[in-house]
Amino acid sequence: MRAITLFEDYVDWLRVDVPLAYDNLGPPADRAEIDTLEQALGQRLPDDVKSVLMLHNGQRQTMTSTRGDHAVPCIPTLSFLSTSSIVDCWSDWIPVRASKDIEALQAAGDVMPGAEGQVKPLYTSSGWIPLWSDTARADYIGLDLDPDSHGVHGQIINFGRDEERHYVCADSFTDLLGFLVDEVRSGRWPASIFVDDDDDDRSELEEQPWFGNPGDHFFNALYERAMNSARSRASRS
Repeated sequence: MRAITLFEDYVDWLRVDVPLAYDNLGPPADRAEIDTLEQALGQRLPDDVKSVLMLHNGQRQTMTSTRGDHAVPCIPTLSFLSTSSIVDCWSDWIPVRASKDIEALQAAGDVMPGAEGQVKPLYTSSGWIPLWSDTARADYIGLDLDPDSHGVHGQIINFGRDEERHYVCADSFTDLLGFLVDEVRSGRWPASIFVDDDDDDRSELEEQPWFGNPGDHFFNALYERAMNSARSRASRS
C-alpha cells in the first residue's frame, strides 16, 4: 500500500531531521484499538488511515486545545492523533451538534472557492473525523466521510472551531501523505524552538522544542495547495 511506503519515508525523514518528533511517535495500534475506534465513531475508516495507525498510533505525548502539556508535534505544527485521541476530539463535538443553537451554528459553515459541491457548507458533521490537530485550538485536518454531492468519500478537509470555511486539502489520506513528504523535504518545516509566552506571570519566557517555523502553520500550506488547485481547475474550464 502506497500510504505505508509514504509514511515510512516520512518517519525516516523525521529520524534524521526532527529526532525529538521521531522519538515521540507512538507504538503501533493493534486490531482491537482500530476496532474500538471504528465502533466509537460508528464509521468504517479507509484502509490507508488504519494502515498508518498500525505503524504508529499517533504520538506518545499529545498536545491539543483541551488535553496534554507541551509536546513536540509529530506533524509540522500539528499533533498526530492516536486512536484514543481521535475519539476524544471527535467526542468533544457531540454536545455541540446536540445544542439548541445547532441550526445557527450550521448556518455559519461555508466553503472556500473550488470546494462548492464537494464539502457540505456546515459548521460541524459527525462524519468529519479528526486525524491531525492544532496544538492550541480545536481545529483539525481530517477525513470527510460526509461529503457533498460532488465530493469524494474519504477526502481530507479542514474543520473546527476557527475553521468554519472548508476546503479540500487532499483527495485521500494517501494523497495527503504524499504532500506531507514533499513539504518536509522542501526544507520549509525544520526542527525549531517554540517560545511559550502565554503565561503573564512568568518572569522569563520558556523555550520548548518544536517542529516547523513557529511563525508558520501547516494549515497555511494546505490552504495554499487547495487554492492553487482551484485556480488551476478554473483556468482549464
